[in-house]
Amino acid sequence: MIKKMIAMTALAMLFSGTSYAQREMPKADASTQAMVNLCQDTADQEGQNFCFGFGEGVYQANMINRDSRAAKTICVPEGMSRRDVLADFIKWSRANPQYDNDQAAATVMRYLPLRFPCKG
Repeated sequence: MIKKMIAMTALAMLFSGTSYAQREMPKADASTQAMVNLCQDTADQEGQNFCFGFGEGVYQANMINRDSRAAKTICVPEGMSRRDVLADFIKWSRANPQYDNDQAAATVMRYLPLRFPCKG
């Protein structure tokens, strides 16, 4: 499943129209701390685009790979922007440093259903 998440992230970056060759981005197996370090700089547009693509790729891979018969576990409220979700993830991650050395994708998938559980 992690390989599919990485593939989705790569596709998201490929179609974003931004060149990532100009700066070094985290490796595919980047730690949560490495991602938070990159994503916290809101003035770094390339970094923000990478983080948005990474998060969306992880989320979409989860949606594609989940059992269609299983109840949905992640329900991000309509109107909540990627910027808001990213800022909330960074805040949550800082409050949960025990995940700093875990793979970023695993931490994103830990965070999303905790922060945005489906009601009902």
